[in-house]
Amino acid sequence: MMGQYITFFACWVQIQNHVTGYLQEAEWCHTKHKPSFKNQVNVTSLTIGEPTVCLSMMASMGDTIMKIAVEWVAGVPNVVIAAGKIVRFMNDIAAFENRKSKGDVASSMECYVNEYGVTGEVAIARIYELIEDEWRTLNKARFQNHEFLPALKRIIGLALSTSLFYDNRNDVYTDSEHLHKIIKSLFIKPVLSG
Repeated sequence: MMGQYITFFACWVQIQNHVTGYLQEAEWCHTKHKPSFKNQVNVTSLTIGEPTVCLSMMASMGDTIMKIAVEWVAGVPNVVIAAGKIVRFMNDIAAFENRKSKGDVASSMECYVNEYGVTGEVAIARIYELIEDEWRTLNKARFQNHEFLPALKRIIGLALSTSLFYDNRNDVYTDSEHLHKIIKSLFIKPVLSG
């Protein structure tokens, strides 16, 4: 029972942080402010929801590890931030062309292009390098945090799922046609061809 209260409190605090990030993004959007690349990434890698989802995933773990895992994830360790950055960067690369005309807060892509005066393609190449750095962080954590391995596997699995939604610059979250094709190829075609 105590574990449920700890999970609830940790989730509540994380949701408050999440909403605070949304308010920062709203301020940037309203004032048409383009933050520095670093500031944009620091805020939006959290508002993409990764810390909140990671914390929620810990609630379904067994009681013996749940309390430790919840406390660890509630501290938003570098692995949670790395997973959030992977999701944020993949999302922003996939939505780069469409987002420019929407009037949303500047994406990490737009902030990078604006701050460094490079083309979109150069920014994409650089951000793919940053994604690789974040994967190194996740892989390194697997060897350093043995006591958190069950929790860490869930965080890494969440980061891996990003490729389903945003790989090859597809934005399945916004336009589900690509996801529709994947589901069809996995479930419909095998049944018809079998």
